[in-house]
Amino acid sequence: MKFIDSYFVFFILLLSASITAQELEGKWVISGNKSFGGFPGLHLMEVSEDSLSHYNFNQFVTKTSYETEDNKLKIGTLAFAEFSFKNPNRLSIASPRLEKPVDYIRLIPTETNLSPEEIRKIKYDLVRGGENFIIDFQDHADGKIMESYLKKVDDTFFLVIHRHGNPITAVPIEKITQEKMHLYGFMAGPNKLVASAME
Repeated sequence: MKFIDSYFVFFILLLSASITAQELEGKWVISGNKSFGGFPGLHLMEVSEDSLSHYNFNQFVTKTSYETEDNKLKIGTLAFAEFSFKNPNRLSIASPRLEKPVDYIRLIPTETNLSPEEIRKIKYDLVRGGENFIIDFQDHADGKIMESYLKKVDDTFFLVIHRHGNPITAVPIEKITQEKMHLYGFMAGPNKLVASAME
């Protein structure tokens, strides 16, 4: 997919007259961090009143102005696509250019009383699909295939997974305590999962 084709996917917000810019403002991450040719790495999008900014996680990539016309978003002479809210914090976007709809998850501040240093000292056990995944923010041994990192964008913490040293997904964290870590925004299965602290 060419770079301009990727733009088509991400600049399709504000298509409904009943949706206001204020409802869309904020930062969004693609559910499951599905990648697109035009945007490297872990794609985040920030919607403001008059522009869309794109990031490779926390590194700025590009910013574009937009306008709406006839209930469609237009960038230059381009207009296309439809979207719907599955809930106030989850957008589903569909376009003939996409094999299937793409969901965006709105980032919300993570609820926690712990400092990043305190969080990194806790090991969590996440069960998904019948398999256990150990979240250990301090185990970054040489040669390890999968590694967990705690990262932050604004007021939102993320569980960032690296494979062979490269980030492959960033899962937003809703709440962190000494006992639990609440994750949200998954592409398939339950929208939210809870990891339990290990003794």
